[in-house]
Amino acid sequence: MKKKDTINWAALTATLIIVAGPTAVSSGVNATKQLGGMANSYDLQPKINVVRSTRKTAVANNDGSLLDRQGLIQTFDDEFTEFSWYADGVIGGKEGGGTWRTHFGYAGVQDRNSRMLPSNGEQQIYVDRAFRGTASAPLGLDPFRVVNGILEITADRASEQIRPYIWNYPYISGLMTTRGTFAQQYGIFEIRARIPKGHGLWSCVWLLPARGGWPPEIDILEILGNQPTSLVTTWHSNSSGKHTMGPIATTISDASVDFHVYAIDWDESQIRWYFDGSEVSHAPTPADMHTPMYLLINVAVGGYWPGNPDSNTQFPAVMAVDWVRVYKRANSDAK
Repeated sequence: MKKKDTINWAALTATLIIVAGPTAVSSGVNATKQLGGMANSYDLQPKINVVRSTRKTAVANNDGSLLDRQGLIQTFDDEFTEFSWYADGVIGGKEGGGTWRTHFGYAGVQDRNSRMLPSNGEQQIYVDRAFRGTASAPLGLDPFRVVNGILEITADRASEQIRPYIWNYPYISGLMTTRGTFAQQYGIFEIRARIPKGHGLWSCVWLLPARGGWPPEIDILEILGNQPTSLVTTWHSNSSGKHTMGPIATTISDASVDFHVYAIDWDESQIRWYFDGSEVSHAPTPADMHTPMYLLINVAVGGYWPGNPDSNTQFPAVMAVDWVRVYKRANSDAK
């Protein structure tokens, strides 16, 4: 997920490194990624072990190195017995009080620029129970619910009745962030989740700096709904004076079928990405990434990278989250 910047989506396509992950099939697979109107084909060869990115230094790894869990101290945990909403924009009610904000905060609470990223070409508005858009009262929309300890984030078509109040966007969805409630420099950030399937769906778990600004950014996961066996992990940096990034895609088992654990282990020298406890990629920590960062989780709909939903995309589409946990190491410089 990219914040407040124009990404060259065709260039991203051309430099995306795709490798076979620890759960890949044993024969070669051909995949075509459609970004910004350009189709590019890649041969996914499971025999590939290490691939070096053409952008700075990024390494894809499918040797199955396991996440080191020794000496961990838990600093954040949400098991979703309920949705801990940080109330913003409530009319006549108490604000705050929870963990998860449900808008970006780049403008006013009800402003469009706090509810989507227009530079990505997205087609959804992120809503919550207090969201009213251009209306005078809340629209009665809530994309978050907890069912048997599982948080569901639902993307859906916007009804004709509410579209005039959401700038005529065709879809609604959910975004949750710990901006202002939790941030940490270094450590292990992990989530157990099941990802929705369907063309035009774009599920993301990512980190942004608590100090504001962009980049840097760490993408723990980005999965397109029409490619649920491709896990994209990325860093974004401005340490060189211009935006650089290191996207790597790993072939995994279908993320829409069952729950999986996605994680990063981030310290002052390295960022390592994991799928179900096995390392899939790593990269040196950029110079501008030594700062506390907060969590974001969302399901975008449409955009230059995923394309827009088609007639086969089923709505409502649900991202299911079992838990979110963060740790620091006892001997680390985590803050």
